[in-house]
Amino acid sequence: MRKFRKAFSMLVAIFVIMMLSIVASYIFYASSSIAKEGPIQYQREQAMLLARSYTEYAVLAISGNNRNIKCLNSIKANIGNNPDIGQGYKVEVEITYIGNAKYLPLTCTNVAVRLNNNDVDALSVIIDVYVRYRDLSNPNLYNGKQNLVPWITYHKRSLQKIWKSIMRLQW
Repeated sequence: MRKFRKAFSMLVAIFVIMMLSIVASYIFYASSSIAKEGPIQYQREQAMLLARSYTEYAVLAISGNNRNIKCLNSIKANIGNNPDIGQGYKVEVEITYIGNAKYLPLTCTNVAVRLNNNDVDALSVIIDVYVRYRDLSNPNLYNGKQNLVPWITYHKRSLQKIWKSIMRLQW
């Protein structure tokens, strides 16, 4: 009967060691996947913040722009050293106008709706912001094969009203 107890103890010990090794391998797997997701989440958050700030910048640029001379249709910028090799972001802003025709010159090409109604005394804009970046975790980025790394694009669209007081100052 004693021999049976020794064998049972050995089986329990092997089972406990196997369970601990499974738990340890899961912990290593989870920590490596978390470490891999960190830069991806960071880049996405940066893109979201850039899209928000460029939306506000576009509203300021529209407000400061004299639309009698030239319509502001787009804004382009590179953030960082070289976005083509993954060191930064490319930002493109497209601006489309909606509103009363008296606030828009005829030369303005990005107009969704040109209202001639005097009841609507406002000007609004649709602002599309595209933030493009390359995935830092892609190994082709560091092997000189940047063209094989696809661009990741974050898009934000918003409708912004340009205030009447700003429009009256310009006209």
